Amino acid sequence: MTRKILVAVENTVYCRKIPQYLRGLFSGDIDVVFYFHTVVPHYGSQASGELLDQQDILATLGNTERKKFSGCKTHLLELKEEFLKNGFAENQIEIEVSISSGGVAHKIIHMAIQGKFDAIVIGKKNLGLLEKVVSGSISSTILDQNDRIPVWVVNGDIHSNKVLVPVDCSPHTLDAIDHLAFILKDNPLVEITLFHSCSMLAQEKIYPKDLFYEKWGKEWVDEHLQGDTDGHFHFHGPEQILREADFPMERVHRLQTSKGIEPGQQIVSMVKNDGYGTVVMGRRHKDISKGIFQGVSDRVLANVSDVALWVVG
Repeated sequence: MTRKILVAVENTVYCRKIPQYLRGLFSGDIDVVFYFHTVVPHYGSQASGELLDQQDILATLGNTERKKFSGCKTHLLELKEEFLKNGFAENQIEIEVSISSGGVAHKIIHMAIQGKFDAIVIGKKNLGLLEKVVSGSISSTILDQNDRIPVWVVNGDIHSNKVLVPVDCSPHTLDAIDHLAFILKDNPLVEITLFHSCSMLAQEKIYPKDLFYEKWGKEWVDEHLQGDTDGHFHFHGPEQILREADFPMERVHRLQTSKGIEPGQQIVSMVKNDGYGTVVMGRRHKDISKGIFQGVSDRVLANVSDVALWVVG
């Protein structure tokens, strides 16, 4: 099944590492399509923008906005050519520049939902404190206001095919593993480590089985979410999902440790010291107590570089 990835890029330093990461991770994969998209903000009337099509909006742009629009098209054409030179097929790379008066982040989220994309890829922009207070960032807005499409945040130079997946006994762990299995099941190079924290401040909630029935089915849940003791399936459930996706289990490893004070600190330490290139994390709904994953993705993003963080949920 073809995977559709929406890649939000612009010609800036913090986005330039995204193509390198994607080429390295998906080299030789013929069942993935990348839609590279750049949104040019238009500061005219939002109401009038909603009534005009793209060609009409183009006619209203000033010289500065026109130059930016043209520069973005040139950048995307060059980016596509680079992918073609690296062995990707013409039908795997789509490019588009659009104009939005309703906010770049909202435009990207809307496109991802309407286009039924499997993931959104963004770069991490390091903002100063004043800039965060005044305008925030596109990446943080996409993460905060989108809980339907997995978001991959690419931060820096990434050369490792090692993937770290923090796991607990929540539905969100299974969602993260399900996404990972769908995206990388045919990847011949990826090594996956399932990490369970037993640190002093790790909190683990055991969820009632019927919470899993709707998505996974009662028979599957009763068979595979047993675990070793007291409903702990943090390794069993994820491994079964990967197994059913035909991911080679010799490239799936378990890691359980009590070293460190809390899960976020442990993950940051492993990324820095053990060479992981991607971290995949499930995220609870905003209305649910987050327990073990409370703020972990924020701390990982803030404290490590040269890693991609996939946030699912």
